[in-house]
Amino acid sequence: MELLKEEDGELKIIKNNVTITNFTLKVTCAVNVPRSTSGYVYHIKTSYGDEGSCFINNNDSLSLATFTKKASSVVPSLQFVKTRCSDEIWGQYIFEACKLYRASTDCRKKTMVTSIGKQEGHDIWVLAPNVHIDSKGNIVPEDQHQFYWDEQTHFDFCKINLPLDTMALWELLNCVEVAMPDNFMSTYLTITSSVLVGHFETVIRQFGECPIPLLCSKTTGNGKSSSAQMALSCWGAQEIHMKGSKSTLSAIISCAAGTTIPIVVDDVSNSHAMEEIAVQFTGGATYMTVSAGATKPRTSIIATSNQYFADTDRNAVRLIHIPFWGITVDESQNRNAVEEALQIACKKASGCVGLLISMGALLEKNQFLEKFHEYVMFVKEQLPKLSYRVHRSYALLLTITDEICNELPFEIVTVDEVKSFFIHKWAPTVNDIFLAKACQLDEILEDIFTQVADMEIWEILRFLRPAVANKISGAKSMYICLPKMREFVTVNESKLKKELTAVGGKTGASIPFLNDTAISCSVTTINGKQRKCCQIPHASISHGILKKFVNLDERSKETANESEIARVSQSAVQENDERSKETANESETARVSQSAVQENGERSKETTNESEIARVSQSVVQENDERSKGTANESETARVSQSVVQENETGEGKKLNTAGSKRTLNKSGHFDGHGDKRPLISTNAACNALVKPVKVTRTRQSSKEMTPLDTCPKDICLMRRNNPNSTWVLCEKCPQWVHIRCAGITKHKASKEGFKYFCPKCKH
Repeated sequence: MELLKEEDGELKIIKNNVTITNFTLKVTCAVNVPRSTSGYVYHIKTSYGDEGSCFINNNDSLSLATFTKKASSVVPSLQFVKTRCSDEIWGQYIFEACKLYRASTDCRKKTMVTSIGKQEGHDIWVLAPNVHIDSKGNIVPEDQHQFYWDEQTHFDFCKINLPLDTMALWELLNCVEVAMPDNFMSTYLTITSSVLVGHFETVIRQFGECPIPLLCSKTTGNGKSSSAQMALSCWGAQEIHMKGSKSTLSAIISCAAGTTIPIVVDDVSNSHAMEEIAVQFTGGATYMTVSAGATKPRTSIIATSNQYFADTDRNAVRLIHIPFWGITVDESQNRNAVEEALQIACKKASGCVGLLISMGALLEKNQFLEKFHEYVMFVKEQLPKLSYRVHRSYALLLTITDEICNELPFEIVTVDEVKSFFIHKWAPTVNDIFLAKACQLDEILEDIFTQVADMEIWEILRFLRPAVANKISGAKSMYICLPKMREFVTVNESKLKKELTAVGGKTGASIPFLNDTAISCSVTTINGKQRKCCQIPHASISHGILKKFVNLDERSKETANESEIARVSQSAVQENDERSKETANESETARVSQSAVQENGERSKETTNESEIARVSQSVVQENDERSKGTANESETARVSQSVVQENETGEGKKLNTAGSKRTLNKSGHFDGHGDKRPLISTNAACNALVKPVKVTRTRQSSKEMTPLDTCPKDICLMRRNNPNSTWVLCEKCPQWVHIRCAGITKHKASKEGFKYFCPKCKH
């Protein structure tokens, strides 16, 4: 039989007249644990004289084995014989002990500390087991503590120098001014930026996002890491929140989920890693959706690096660049004494943590918001070419710096000095950081645009796609196929790849381009060459350059979209077929054609060549009548007759196949007034509008009868035969009409005085 009783102040569990325990216990506090199992704090004392208090949740206190396992971490000498004690008896004993404690007048209820810093849902900051600070920056007396610090869960804590005093910050700044005069203002801004990071959740709630301070310079040894450590020393966290560049994003997030004290990530060297950190910690929509629960960051980071990370838009708008310059050492100083004084000041700096905590309440006041909007306009004047989001980030830091300047006990930094520093050193450096990098990529793209400006749109689309949207995010990028571009453009490809990689672009991406037949090509090679496609995000291209390329893309939708060309051509063929089925009236069509010939004959009296035109037209009509009896295909005769009507309406009366005196025709089929020295070009659209097509057999016409209604030669045609919206050019030696795109020339070039075109057969 098992018994539970206390003898001589010792808890006795007796089984078969054998005592199997050596300790006594007493319940001292009831603890509520957010999002977990609550429990009690037990004060345990062994027969050896060892004693201690520990928190044990209700699940672990249900059996003697689990209870002693948890308690032995605090009282190592706690023992019990392994003879099993009934869980029912032990559970009954613990239940009665806790019940009596809750009914007593000494009952105390606390909440478990879940993070170092501000407690979730409360205005109390718990930085150490016995350091609890309210929202006004005052120490909470120990007998009024509302939170229980479990040393088994939180091994690290801030080392706070008591009593709290803002003089600690003033003394630190004095030492910094002597030790680092060149970077004194940058160090001061680093300390003030830690206030934004420490009140991360408040900043997110009030302003939508919390930018990340980046201590940056192009060289090492400028005091970036030292300044970051000084900022942490003001929070007493210089020994626990300094992370290296090799720390993974998950490790940093895990640390940030358990504290509201700033975290320093030192010497970040990878642009992609910086982008991941910036997106995760800056806040906004990403913060609200990516993280949740135990992995949701409650603080942000301060980063140091020898890079600026302004190449990508995702980084640029999320970072506050705090530049550092080279340190000039005064040889007349006792450097050892200066460094020693600085170290002592850093150890005492945690006394100002009350001032930093009290700034949180100020962030929510209307007075702060009004001053913030004034600083936004001030920043906009100094950084006019940067986005409004960047203006807000720098204005937020300047506003909190302004407030801290007013709270210092003695004047060491004035608001005017901070503004002067921003105007003369800080803002010019930021402008150089943002704009210099953008210019390098823009120069390359400007050079590419200059070389392709005179090319046909469909030819450009063989190696460059200006605006391709991502199927998931919708973000647009420019794609360039380097192997094909080499045939038309000369560019430093290594420099292009380096710059686009720096701005977050990619090499080796895949996207369909046009092949030699103006059809979308989605295979891995183009014309037998491996496709190495470069992707450049639109966010990294300046607006002026981007607009030029996007205009090309808009023109391509009208004139060089391969799918649209195929659709229009197919639609035209179908429409002609439907007309032929509905009309099929060869005699009526012949009558219309004959009428056109008669009208042409009357006009030809004023010209020198009416007999030849009438003969050709009459021959065409007769031939069409003969063909219509066998095939009922009207489209071919319509094109021939329409050409005759177009030529006679011009009133010039010159032969179409005369090599020495060509003319230029516009879309309506009339002369453009530029004279006889220009080559003859035309479109099918005008012909189709004047004459109804006649159903004729598809037989090859003689070379003397060829007109713009004829199709382009099959061996060179790229534009889909019988395209009604195409523009044509006539060969100098033979009456062969060719699409100007198939001929590889532009309409502007074909219209120039003195230009002559020779088809492939006549050229060779």
